[in-house]
Amino acid sequence: MPARLNNAFTFPYTFFRQDATEVFRELKSAHLTGINLALNYHGSRDFLLRQGPQLEYLADGFHYYLPDSTKYESDSILPHGKDHLVDNKVLDGVLAAASAEGMKVNAWCVFAHNSAVGIQEPSATVTNALDNHFLSELCPSNPRVQRYFKGMVKDLLSRGVNGIAAESLHFHGARHGEHHERFFMELSPTTEFLFALCFCPSCIAKFEQRGGDGHRLKAKVALALKPFLEDNDPWLGKALSQPFLVELIGTELFDYLVSRERTVSELYADISKLTRASGAKFSYVDQSTLLDMESAKPLGLSWQVGIDNKAVRAQIDAFLPLMYRKLADDIAGIAHNYKNEIGGEIDAILRPTYPDSESSENLIEKVETLSALGISNIDFYLLDTWRPRDLQRVAAALERIA
Repeated sequence: MPARLNNAFTFPYTFFRQDATEVFRELKSAHLTGINLALNYHGSRDFLLRQGPQLEYLADGFHYYLPDSTKYESDSILPHGKDHLVDNKVLDGVLAAASAEGMKVNAWCVFAHNSAVGIQEPSATVTNALDNHFLSELCPSNPRVQRYFKGMVKDLLSRGVNGIAAESLHFHGARHGEHHERFFMELSPTTEFLFALCFCPSCIAKFEQRGGDGHRLKAKVALALKPFLEDNDPWLGKALSQPFLVELIGTELFDYLVSRERTVSELYADISKLTRASGAKFSYVDQSTLLDMESAKPLGLSWQVGIDNKAVRAQIDAFLPLMYRKLADDIAGIAHNYKNEIGGEIDAILRPTYPDSESSENLIEKVETLSALGISNIDFYLLDTWRPRDLQRVAAALERIA
């Protein structure tokens, strides 16, 4: 039976202010086996307890190390000078301490949600049917974006990380792009989807290589949005689905969705070649569970962000879904969906904190439920924000399945 792996998601801030060896010994005593360390992350404001208490403002698209430009192909987007640390002291110290303590370090990377690059390179961002740029979202179809992603992975693998925990390696919806967002109108899920659907030159070119007419489809989507822009959203109260979109726009839209899924799957295949050559684990941090917090079948929603689950399954080592639910029964339902639909290695991410876990007993029940279903690789989010009791809850839960 393979060894159980349980990691804590963590920011580098923990290691800015605390000796790495002390941190790993504390985590080991809580039955954790490693960390998923944020080495490229998006902007946020976080109340961090291990560092203060401290309100910390994370810069968007920041590389928490000194990038090696030789790992990037020619004509790749490169990390801007202001978007990375000036040296590798912190990362080198973390990797050395982890090795000495027998702990693993996975590079937790946020790929396409990156306004630092988007502001520098607007032509590389998602562009909708109305020619609006989503500066916070890099387009996975763009060749220079793809080279940026692969260069970052090559760079991190060369440093000896044990795995890549890939977040945001896909398309996105219309919201959650910026700190303050103003949509002073009611948007149906269908309108949100069509509004955020990318028709940048790279997406259109990919579609046309596969026999479609991207410019015609773009015009049809823009026309479909006109009633919403001029008067009222005609699809309020109606569920978003692929058949409904085909009914509205035509079969070309389904073909377009398939095209972008193929593009994303090919990108996973390219990155998989890198991780397998390095012997590193490639995990997909799957946020499909957040698209509908009531759904027990999140894999049925993955198409909304351009993910073909079976194609991605073939390229990665593990699905790592965010199982952010209050009740163990709800988590069991999600786990069954993943095991029945895609199989292979399914890991899980839990939060031992508000708003998911109200007590140690609640977390223990969730961990035991997952373990009974054959999911014992459970990671926990987010070390920097935990009270001391939260780490104790993690330890108590992992003790039960040890």
